[in-house]
Amino acid sequence: MAGIELGIQHLENQQKFSKLHSKNHYLPHSNLEDLKMDLLEIISLVSRWLHVLPAIALVGGTLFMRLSYVPATQECDASAELREAVRKKWAKIVMISIALLLISGLYNSAIKSIGYELSPLYNGLLGLKILLGFAIFYLASVLSGRSDKAKAFRQRELHWLNILCVLMIITVLIAGYMKMSSSAFPEKNKATPTAQKITIDQFHLIEI
Repeated sequence: MAGIELGIQHLENQQKFSKLHSKNHYLPHSNLEDLKMDLLEIISLVSRWLHVLPAIALVGGTLFMRLSYVPATQECDASAELREAVRKKWAKIVMISIALLLISGLYNSAIKSIGYELSPLYNGLLGLKILLGFAIFYLASVLSGRSDKAKAFRQRELHWLNILCVLMIITVLIAGYMKMSSSAFPEKNKATPTAQKITIDQFHLIEI
């Protein structure tokens, strides 16, 4: 009988402790974790937008320059004033797009590397994509620049635009495959202080 009474008392103490611990610890901590996750998700979403939109502008603008604008200006012998005005406008778009792509790309890569177990193939493609990105940034900057070197490049503008478009298409294809394959990567398991505290609390509860 004494053993049964002790067992019942132990069960009641466990229930009381669970209710008290739930009110004083779990709910506030859960709300804080939810708020933190919501904030990180918003930042990640904004970073994704800041990566996709400049990429659309840079790739789409370059394809337009190669397929429409440059051939048309060569056929109709457009004035130097028109070419210079378009170059100035396009140069601003190129510089802004490159800056946003660099910032958002570094953030997205860091978040992916920290949070997920990435495969060697993914890491290799990421490195290749970064190298292609720097090549694209260089060519796009030179072709829209105003230096003597930029003017020399523009003497063979269609040739360099062909190379730039090929590099961009390859980069887009690689990025599409990386995005599709990354959804299958498992998240990294990290023991949090909360989990450790719960384990300690449960251990003490058993000892009561």
